[in-house]
Amino acid sequence: MPLACPHFHASTSTEVGILRFLDTLISVTSDPVARYLTQRGAKYDRKNRMRPMSTGEMLDTALRIYQRLGLTFLRMTVPAALLCLAAVGFVQNYVAPDLFTTQGSGSGADVIGEVAAALAMAVFMGGPLLLLGWSYSSSLIVHLVSDYLLGNNPDPDAASQTARAVLPRLFVVNLKELVLSVSGIVVSTLIMGVGGVIAKTSPDTDATAGVVTAIGVLAILPGIFAFLYFAAHDALAAPVAVIEGARSREASKRSRALLKRSGYHLGGTGTIWALYLLLTVIALVLEWGIYAFVLLLGIRDHLAALLSFLPGEALFLQAFDLAPSFLVIWTLVPVWASVVTIVYYERRVRLEGFDIDVLASEITDENR
Repeated sequence: MPLACPHFHASTSTEVGILRFLDTLISVTSDPVARYLTQRGAKYDRKNRMRPMSTGEMLDTALRIYQRLGLTFLRMTVPAALLCLAAVGFVQNYVAPDLFTTQGSGSGADVIGEVAAALAMAVFMGGPLLLLGWSYSSSLIVHLVSDYLLGNNPDPDAASQTARAVLPRLFVVNLKELVLSVSGIVVSTLIMGVGGVIAKTSPDTDATAGVVTAIGVLAILPGIFAFLYFAAHDALAAPVAVIEGARSREASKRSRALLKRSGYHLGGTGTIWALYLLLTVIALVLEWGIYAFVLLLGIRDHLAALLSFLPGEALFLQAFDLAPSFLVIWTLVPVWASVVTIVYYERRVRLEGFDIDVLASEITDENR
């Protein structure tokens, strides 16, 4: 069947392969025929994506987009991933140890004060670094994935401009989300601190301290659940801010409205929870795999021997130890942003008939 036939439909693997070849062709040539065929194929391919999808289909679509645009994602998000890594390294090396040790006299007031100071440092110093990197990466990926889903050629320069423009409002959204999300974990930590105070001031035969500490430990699980719950309901704030240009407050409200149950349509947060599971599995495989590889080959010991004559040996080794965390952050943030962008369009198609609007705009453009 000729490619120029108006009834051409990208449904078979051969035709999809031809479309991908033409997409590559248009990137290296200015041939108007190739441009027309590529744009026409992109429109047909867009119709396959602009439809109600199941959770598995959305995750599969995100991974396919990652295969196609992954190099662009990774190239553009290196600085943002380094910011996230700086936050993780700060909390891991300077905040976490203070949660389990005391520098004072060991009194209850000292313990609570040091725990509160450590938590404050984690939230107000490590948190902004993490949110800056996360917000910028998410904005970039959302713009690029949106272009791809709508059948347009992804434009990295336009994505960078959009990311810089929406960074302040998206940072505010993520900051509110962080404060709400970590509230449960903060409360559980403070309960454990109170248990420590009681243990210092009560006799050894009193079981009150143990009970309070156990309650604090058990409260960590609801705290983690609260973190994931709030993050799931605000997951579409980034696509809303980037695509619709909404401000921080409106982006959060719009995200919750799109994800909630509507009539016979189920809510969309189930896909976000499935995404949590997918990201957890990938992160564990990546990080544990890298650690096992380094341990089996003794790479760290060899590196320490090579750097032993340098004054900054400890700093280099610390950076090497953080390398697996960097790779996990660098590769998984694009997966998150890709999935939430797909969920955003799927919910709009399901609840608002966005695919009809797209079709109407196509007909108007063709008539013009």
